[in-house]
Amino acid sequence: MVGGLNFTFAPPSRLVTSFFMAGAFFYLVGAIVFWGVDFLGIHYLDPKAVGFVHIFLLGFMMSVIFGAMYQLISVILEIPLYSNDLAYAHLTLFVVGMLPFLSAFLSPDIFEFLGYGSLILYISFLLYIINIFLSLKKIKKLEIKAYFIIAIHIILFIGITYGLLTSLGLVHSNFSFDTVNLAHTHIVLVLFGFAGGLMAIIATVLLPMFMLSHNFNKKVSNYILAGVIAVAIATLLGLFLVAQILMLITILIFVYQLYDIFKKRLRRHLDVYALDMISSGSFLILSAFLIPFLPSEMVIKLFMIFLLLGFVSSFVVGHIYKIVPFLVWNEKFAPLVGKQKVPMLADMVHDRASFVEFSLKIATILFLSLGVISGSDIIITIGKVLFLINAILVVGNVIYIFKYKG
Repeated sequence: MVGGLNFTFAPPSRLVTSFFMAGAFFYLVGAIVFWGVDFLGIHYLDPKAVGFVHIFLLGFMMSVIFGAMYQLISVILEIPLYSNDLAYAHLTLFVVGMLPFLSAFLSPDIFEFLGYGSLILYISFLLYIINIFLSLKKIKKLEIKAYFIIAIHIILFIGITYGLLTSLGLVHSNFSFDTVNLAHTHIVLVLFGFAGGLMAIIATVLLPMFMLSHNFNKKVSNYILAGVIAVAIATLLGLFLVAQILMLITILIFVYQLYDIFKKRLRRHLDVYALDMISSGSFLILSAFLIPFLPSEMVIKLFMIFLLLGFVSSFVVGHIYKIVPFLVWNEKFAPLVGKQKVPMLADMVHDRASFVEFSLKIATILFLSLGVISGSDIIITIGKVLFLINAILVVGNVIYIFKYKG
């Protein structure tokens, strides 16, 4: 038992950390690709812009979410994962599928690769969903957490199906799909419905453990997950205005939960994890307030900066710095407890490097935002340099954790 959680049924640490390593790798790839994007001149629907967004959300964010979910489903519901081999197959196909998928967006000459990459990724997602549902069959009595997990994975399945149809519609002219509406539904279901739902679960389970928070309102997460499901249903029914209103309300409730957990923490020291959570909540609010002003070109770019680099990066990287050390410590040092001196979890994260990484991330957001508002290429370039250094530090910090010897 750690922090009131049972890790008896947790999958091998190496399985989970493999997804986290993949996420850190795609974060760096995203920073490199972003360097070559004319951020001021590019349209938000330009293939390179779409490619960068997919590297960040699909490659970086989803990799970490997959790894976290394989760990959490065993911890939250106290059941073993159905198949570790299926999870490794999922990771392999996921990484392989990303290559043609992203290449198609970044190089117009091979745009037909989009269909192949999308199909491989679709299969990898199906392996993940099948593994989760077969794991859930081991539960003797379903509780509300299990029902929510089932719901958001159904949303994921519908969302990736819309995504596959969007890709096929873009590549093959004989498919008469409304790709704009398909893409819109795909984004809402996968990004807000699935990823948002899982982040709500992660916030309820991991934030209190890492911050030593007690007596916060645990029922709030149920309202968030209900809101996520309501947004997905409204989107599928074509009630986009209703979905937008529900989305704003759900985001505000999520931010309130972050604040409630943070306020009632016993660990008063503001480590980089706490700063990342403050940053993620703050930029999520800023992103939410920009939604009514979309699709203005400038607002969309500010929205992308706040959502991707502000909210997603802070939330995901912050949890990488907490989860990966625990997994590596559990595999490398746990067997040595009582036999020799072992390091603390906090020792495994390079404190100075992680704070520098966080500072560079905030500076990146500041410079890119000012560059978009002022229309200055020089300021944008400074932001790109900071982003690249930030990404190198994230990868370096993850490698430092893996190589830590005490």
